[in-house]
This record gives sequence, structure tokens and C-alpha cells, in this order.
Amino acid sequence: MLVRLTRKFAEEIDGVDLRDNEVGTLIELPDRKARLLIAEGWAARDRRLPFGGRRDVVAFRRSDDMGPMHVDAEDYQAS
Repeated sequence: MLVRLTRKFAEEIDGVDLRDNEVGTLIELPDRKARLLIAEGWAARDRRLPFGGRRDVVAFRRSDDMGPMHVDAEDYQAS
């Protein structure tokens, strides 16, 4: 889980080595350790994806939805 360090009063907190990190640093941690730091107020979850990853969005529409992507039959010319 990706978390942002919000406070740092020690070099190690709850078994997490923070020597190379400062407040505001993004850290990738195992879920259990990340949740522990978040619960104790040392970190906040960061919703961005690590390492430039991307999030795919899947959208669904009803077949009778006449929204902006609808093409009327008379506007469509089959080749």
C-alpha cells in the first residue's frame, strides 16, 4: 500500500524503518504495516498508483440509454 508519511518522531516506528524518509515522503509498505501507521496517525493513504501505473476505468451503460454517445439509426450509414 502506498502511504505518505505525515509525522516522524523516530527513525523506526512500529517496526518500519524510516531513516531514509522525511515527512511528506511516499512509502510503499506491506498492507499490515501501512494500516498500522495510518491507524496511529503516522501516515495517510495515498490513492495514486505507484511507479507511474495506470488505473483502467470500466464503464457500463444500459442498452436503452439515449445519452450523448447514442447514434440514431438514421444518422448511421452502413458502408
